[in-house]
Amino acid sequence: MAESPEPESPQVVAIMFTAMAVVGAHTLGDESLELALGEEHGRLVRELLPPQGGREVKVLEDGFLLEFDCGLPAVRFGLALQQAVAERNQLAPPERRMELRIGAHLGPVLHRDGDVFGEGVNLAARIEALAQPGSLYVSEAVAREVQGHLLPSAVRLGRAALKNIHLPVAVFRVEPRARRHRATLFARVRSFVAQLHRRS
Repeated sequence: MAESPEPESPQVVAIMFTAMAVVGAHTLGDESLELALGEEHGRLVRELLPPQGGREVKVLEDGFLLEFDCGLPAVRFGLALQQAVAERNQLAPPERRMELRIGAHLGPVLHRDGDVFGEGVNLAARIEALAQPGSLYVSEAVAREVQGHLLPSAVRLGRAALKNIHLPVAVFRVEPRARRHRATLFARVRSFVAQLHRRS
């Protein structure tokens, strides 16, 4: 009598979703352009994924489902991918620019037939759906792994930033240092101008 297989045990990994966002109405309905941008998206993902030890689980309609051993390499990959897209866009005409939404969560998943399943996957997908184009959103478990490393800090998003969508985990935005520096500089300039107006 054959023994029944033992149930699989969940493994804690970092799950990431990437999704291509439409940049302007000119890309809507242009299937050839969407196909070309999707191919460039895939090329960038596959060039940057191996150095971080990531695994391509599967290709989705507008992006990828990826897996990492832990949250730190997932964040490093996400930042590198957004940086590569930004550099690519500087050389591309407006109609060929792309933006990505990226979301990641660290949690238990089940592996079966090369795919991943479970609440960890579902949460990562929901976090990616919340992300603004050009940004990287992560769960609190991922954000904790970033602390203490030479990476940008993670900014916790409040209810307004999440449009009153409640998740069972806190959500954070991780931005490249250059972008955070510009945002801080602009905030200081606005404050300075406001002070001048009050004095006049």
